[in-house]
Amino acid sequence: MAHPPGARGRRPHLGKARTPDRDPGRSTGGARHSRPSSGFSIPIALKFTALIAVLVIAAMAWQAMTAIEKGVEHLETEINENGIAQVLSVAGLIDPEWIRNQETEKLDNLLRRYKQSSRIRDIVVMNLQGQIIGSVRGEDERSEGEKILYPKANQAGVSINELTEGGDPARSFSKNIAGIGKVEILISVKSIQEARANLSSSLTQVSIIASIGGAFGAFLLATFLTRPIRTLMRDLKKVSMGNLQHQSQVNSSDELGNLARIFNQMTKNLHTAQAAKLTRKALDHELSLATNIQSGLLPSGLPELPGFDLAAFYLPAKEVGGDYYDFLAVDENTTGIVVADVSGKGVPGSLVMTMTRSLLHMAAKENLSPEKTVIEVNNCLAPDMNPGMFVTMAYLVLDTRNREIRLVRAGHNAPLLYSARHGKVIDLHPKGIAIGLDREGPLFSSQLETQKFTLQPDDVLVLYTDGIVEGKDPRGNDFGDERFQRLIFETRDRKAQEILDTIMEDLRVHQKSAEQSDDITLLVLKSC
Repeated sequence: MAHPPGARGRRPHLGKARTPDRDPGRSTGGARHSRPSSGFSIPIALKFTALIAVLVIAAMAWQAMTAIEKGVEHLETEINENGIAQVLSVAGLIDPEWIRNQETEKLDNLLRRYKQSSRIRDIVVMNLQGQIIGSVRGEDERSEGEKILYPKANQAGVSINELTEGGDPARSFSKNIAGIGKVEILISVKSIQEARANLSSSLTQVSIIASIGGAFGAFLLATFLTRPIRTLMRDLKKVSMGNLQHQSQVNSSDELGNLARIFNQMTKNLHTAQAAKLTRKALDHELSLATNIQSGLLPSGLPELPGFDLAAFYLPAKEVGGDYYDFLAVDENTTGIVVADVSGKGVPGSLVMTMTRSLLHMAAKENLSPEKTVIEVNNCLAPDMNPGMFVTMAYLVLDTRNREIRLVRAGHNAPLLYSARHGKVIDLHPKGIAIGLDREGPLFSSQLETQKFTLQPDDVLVLYTDGIVEGKDPRGNDFGDERFQRLIFETRDRKAQEILDTIMEDLRVHQKSAEQSDDITLLVLKSC
């Protein structure tokens, strides 16, 4: 977008080429790098192994406890069932009269014959008063113990008590006999403790072996499952070291495979972005060089021309173009004025512009013929120009004594003249082709012609480049020749700088937010 014209009285060149913007992706404070962790890191496989091991141990412990409880419960049921059956059997063999008559010897003999199992510690018969009438061991006292609730015992009329006998756990099973006494069998339950201990030991060993095996299997499984992750970590390390062309070889069809494909796309994009950044950096450097070259070619001020009011304006586009204007001292009373446009951009265009300026300054010295000057420039420059590159130029020689102008136009935009005598804007279009199109020279010389005219008071001569008439609005519409000429006509009575400012302001309004695509050069010469 064109910038508004400068303040009045300012010498517009006016504008030296703008310095390229700093790379927006470059931080002013420098890149910040994350500090690598210095602590001990635990691999995922080891974490997974530890988790599986804990789960296996917990599962095995729960299963062991369940198995022990079931085993003990089964053994207790067996002892209870056996005790109930035996006490009922003994109670059925005892004659109530033996208890009533206290026939101890008969009872003892019966009880000793019945004691078959090693679990049975004692069998006793007591009367209702609790007096022992018969006993296998012949003891006179019995411990009561703590009663155990067992549904089948209650149904059979058997009472079960848990007690300690000689430091070992035991159970007593008692059954009333005909309302005159009761029989009691004392059975050792030490086997329950032994069974619990044996089961605990066995299951503990099994649990340890299973846990070790499970942990080993979990480690192998975790190592297998995390192999793609380790591969991706190595890939990331290579990329972090600057190898942006590296591609991951993880080809699984799961989430890790998708991650690897995303990683490959990311590295490809990074490589492309890095290449683009380097290219942009090179272009920025070239742009900076071209800007410096171009700014050194433009005049630092305006010449004093007696009887004339002169204003000049130059605004480079974002990309350095090839616009060039200059004022040349041909002799004491004659000044050369040139506006040119080089087809190339960047450094190549700036170099051609430099050569053009140098040749023009040498050829114009003491040469009052603009035609000969431009022909000499073409003959020297054209053979060394690359194919497709050319320079358009409007060059005039002004004699300030008689206000006479001799103008040549080498393929450039036709200068515009507001003639006060005719009251209209006139196109000045002497024939001529661009410099560089004819490498040999004859065609260029034959096509170039000089147009002579004299500036009358209040006449306005405007030289420009196509950046003005081809300036586009956001819709792509050109500023146009008609609008340009109308502005010159409407401002014909103003000073040269005011005419220039009005044109540039109107161009800015036309362009609005549209980006300026070409350099803008505008020279206004008014006869006083």
